[in-house]
Parts: sequence; C-alpha cells; structure tokens
Amino acid sequence: MRITVVGAGAMGTLVAARLSSAITPNATDEDDPGARPSQVVLYGRPSAHLDTIARDGATLTERDGSTSVIRIHATSDPAEVEGSDLLICLVKAWASGESVAPLKSYLTRDTIVLTLQNGLGNAAQLRSALLHDGVRPHVWLGVTTQAAIRTAPGAITHTGSGITVIGRKSSEVNPRLREAASTMTNGAWKTAAVEDIHRWVWRKLAVNAAINPITALAGVPNRAIRENSELQKAAKIIASEVAAVATARGISLDARELIAAVNGVAEATGDDRSSMLVDLEHGSRTEIEAINGAIVSEARRERIPVPANQLMTALVRARERHQAAK
Repeated sequence: MRITVVGAGAMGTLVAARLSSAITPNATDEDDPGARPSQVVLYGRPSAHLDTIARDGATLTERDGSTSVIRIHATSDPAEVEGSDLLICLVKAWASGESVAPLKSYLTRDTIVLTLQNGLGNAAQLRSALLHDGVRPHVWLGVTTQAAIRTAPGAITHTGSGITVIGRKSSEVNPRLREAASTMTNGAWKTAAVEDIHRWVWRKLAVNAAINPITALAGVPNRAIRENSELQKAAKIIASEVAAVATARGISLDARELIAAVNGVAEATGDDRSSMLVDLEHGSRTEIEAINGAIVSEARRERIPVPANQLMTALVRARERHQAAK
C-alpha cells in the first residue's frame, strides 16, 4: 500500500516515521496487500523541519529515551503524492482544506483520505477541497490518542501511547477499511476498524474539549486536570456538556465514561503540555473553533445550553486576538 502523510508536524512526522520503518523492500501491492506499506511520503509545507527530514532523516526519541534516525521521503511537491492508496491527514483542523487542495488533481476516486485530526468538521472540509472535475476520493474518519512533540528541526519525541480507531461515514466495516487498519497496525501502531466511528470522534472531542482549553488558559501540564480539584471540576462540567450534545445528536455517550476518559488521558500524558497551550505560547492559531467552538455550534442546533464550552471558546478567542495584536 502506498501511503502519504499530510502534515509535517509532530504527529505527522511520527506516523510517517513509523510507517517508513515498516516498508517491505521491493514489495508490490500484489504482495500480501495490507501487511506492510510499500511506499511512504511525508508531504508538508516548506519548512526547516521538512528540509532536515528530507536531507538527514527524522530523529525519533522513544518514550524510553532511546533514539533512532529514520529515513523518510519528505516533500512539499504535490505531484509526489500521485499514486497514493491512502492519504492520512494530520494538519491542524483549521488548515484541513488548504493543506490538501494542491493535491486534488493527483488523487483518484479510489484514493482513501483518512483524517486523524482533532475536532469536528475536518471530513467535510476535506471532501469539499478534494472535489476535482466532479470526482473526489473517499474520506474516512479516525481517532488517535497517540502523542508526540517536535523538539528541533527534524527531531520529534513520542510522548504518549494510546488507541487508534478508523471508520467510514456509514457503519459498514468493508475490506478496504480492514486493509487500512491492518497496514497501520503492522506499520505504525495497533489500529482497529470500527462500526461506531462517530462515537469515537465525539469521545475524543470531549477529551480535547476538557483538557486543551483548561490547560492552555491555566498554563499547566495535562496532569493538573487530575491533581487540581478546581480544574477537575471544570473538566467534568465541560465533558458532561459534550455528553448531552452527543446524546441529542443520536450518539450514545455517558458523562461518567467521558470524565474517566479525560482523567485517563490526563494521567497518561502527565507532564505533556496540550497542543492548545503550545499554540498560545507560540502565538499560533489554536484549534478552539473545531473543538469547543464546534460543540457550541452543535449545541445551538439542538437548543442545549453549554455555558462552560461557550466560556472556554470565548476566552481562548480573546487570548488569540490579544496575541495577534501585539
């Protein structure tokens, strides 16, 4: 299977590194399809990070502290994604459409585009941006709780292991979905093909909504959600609001389950700083609109009050505007 990873951030680089390490030399798509990737391309905008990887490979530090250098075919040339069977999108939610638009003439109806991004609305943006001459590739949904950080140009650290699931807009788990899950399992990390992907997306949404803005605004690592009683209360309120909206949308999620998931991720990622905290520290655009902002929009349609998510959205927006005005 020929795979392109779109987005040369920490997570995109991690996935590309894992998959590149698993390439079967001289393999073709007819040789045990689904077992191993036959080609991997890391596609991203021009940057010192991408240039370093293209020239020297990616330096990957594992959770146990061990380090390796992995050769990755890294490029900013859209033409080099041509022939991809699977395209994995790992850019920021707000960049979904603009990141893949240059690729649309190089993909076909048979290409699978998989979003492993945070938040809601990514699949719709990808479908719209990839429409070309009346044809667009299949767009599937995915969720991962793996975590990584970029420490220097060309260098990343794997900071947290977790679950990865993928699914289709419909509930059917077809052979191509199983094949993609098998390839990712053998190439990157264990991945399951599921029927209830929308439930998984909302579960991850609740975790992001409860951890990211709280840690970003408080300026604390993820573990503070478990250790600080006031932050724990705030996280519970946010997660409970997400459960109410999901239930109204026909997705069965229990508030207690979501709170347990939030606490589990906060504990597993420990001293990690959320991506939203890092974005605010760097003066970068956050994913607040695709996370808490999306919850507010969905709640408005269902006429459900979500004051905690509204507050988080407003406060992070204010921080973004303040930093942009500096």
